Amino acid sequence: MVLKWDVVLKELKGGNQLSKARKFNKLNRIAECEHPDIFYILPIEGYNKTTYKVNIKHEKCNCQYNVRNNKPCSHIMAVLLYQRQQEEKNGKT
Repeated sequence: MVLKWDVVLKELKGGNQLSKARKFNKLNRIAECEHPDIFYILPIEGYNKTTYKVNIKHEKCNCQYNVRNNKPCSHIMAVLLYQRQQEEKNGKT
């Protein structure tokens, strides 16, 4: 299942989740994995100490927000932003 931007933005109520997602991207905290659907959100020094695993295909993250609410979190949004940036960089949009 592919997440659509409008659906994700609606789920991320308020600017806090989107702001966090942008921060992860700005600080280059998204790491790709050998599996194309798996990404890691690396910790930000002084902000958090946890590495989060995102399965973008299944819209899953191991963070408490996603596990508890089963809704897209800032980590999933960060991966979507990252993928969009990569597509733009490679001329695919």
